[in-house]
Amino acid sequence: MTPSSSSNAGRFHDVVIIGDGPAGSALAQACVMRGLDVVLIGGDADWSATYGAWLDEVDRLSILTDLDVTAGTPLDVWAWTDRRHELHRPYTLLDNAALRSALRRDVPTMAAKVLSVASGSDRHRVILDTDEELTARLVIDATGWPAAFANRTHGDGLPFWQTAFGVVLANPPVGDLGQPTLMDFREPPRTPAAPRRGRTPATFAYSLPVADGWLVEETVLAARPAVEPVALLPLLAARLHLEPDDMLDRAVRTEYVRIPMGASHPRRDQAVVAFGAAAGYVNPTSGYSVVHSMQMAPAVAVAIAESLKARPGTHVADSALVWNVVWPIAHRRTRLLHDYGLDMLGQLDGAAVREFFATFFDLPLQTWSTYMRADSSPTDVGRVMAQLFRAAPWSTRRRLLRGHPAAFLRLARPS
Repeated sequence: MTPSSSSNAGRFHDVVIIGDGPAGSALAQACVMRGLDVVLIGGDADWSATYGAWLDEVDRLSILTDLDVTAGTPLDVWAWTDRRHELHRPYTLLDNAALRSALRRDVPTMAAKVLSVASGSDRHRVILDTDEELTARLVIDATGWPAAFANRTHGDGLPFWQTAFGVVLANPPVGDLGQPTLMDFREPPRTPAAPRRGRTPATFAYSLPVADGWLVEETVLAARPAVEPVALLPLLAARLHLEPDDMLDRAVRTEYVRIPMGASHPRRDQAVVAFGAAAGYVNPTSGYSVVHSMQMAPAVAVAIAESLKARPGTHVADSALVWNVVWPIAHRRTRLLHDYGLDMLGQLDGAAVREFFATFFDLPLQTWSTYMRADSSPTDVGRVMAQLFRAAPWSTRRRLLRGHPAAFLRLARPS
């Protein structure tokens, strides 16, 4: 990492960002572009997760102007409910090495672990495991969920979990999963290792070409408490018409995924500001957060610069100005709608989930894609929810109204 630790140790910075994943790196890059004195701290580990995104959302990222960070040709993806849905929206995987290089360009970094953050009225102290100490006017927590240094709003609120077990195979699977598939909600065959599941949470298959082969995952849509990824292994093997041991023998590598869905936001009345997944950016409709973090980074960097100007000299920045841009009020209202949708989906069994998504993907592309965006206006999301409700069969409507009908009708009503 450049520059070295010694060149940063003991210095006074405008901003220290803790967590060198995509979110922290994107914000650090945006701060550099604003001329701020920033240092990015993390373990300097490779980004090994598979990051998927809609191509139109990647193309709108101003922080990546003129840079290509996609992996290979955009994919035409399908979904399966009780029938096949061609989604007509190009999907892509991100090239982690290219993305990392783009977001780290000219960013001062340190390979270290942060032990503690001590906030003060004149400066914040960041204590490292190297016996070094940094001081800064603002500290950003981009360590992922749960945030390591930014306190939660209600720490006892447990999220839903999207979990997955996946294998990378040398060649595409035989059959439908040999085509790029975003969601296949059809039940896997019943086998001795994967018997009938009854009221267990709904799962779907995700199948895409990756750099080292073909990734196939069995994914729990949303469950509370979490379904352990390893419990999905026999379901995935059954879907691939393989014995579990045979599947593992054929695997180039395996993936274990745990994503918090609908996690609570950090408290806003604190000096350490969270960003990315640490700030609750994981989208309850998809489990994605990387693209939204990159989308928000430039605006948050502007807010950081303004917060520094609001308190001149070497005093700490006004963190409230930054919090208001990390979570604008419109985004918070949209999140309430998405959280309600997640809560309803988390109560449905496999048959009901298939029925719901059959209706969802039958909506016009512009309609369902608007619902899935974290930055869509609450008015637009409410309009989609109302349209989905009108289009759904009565069995789905009854399930949507089962939990809190007045709340659903109030939230879904366009304002």
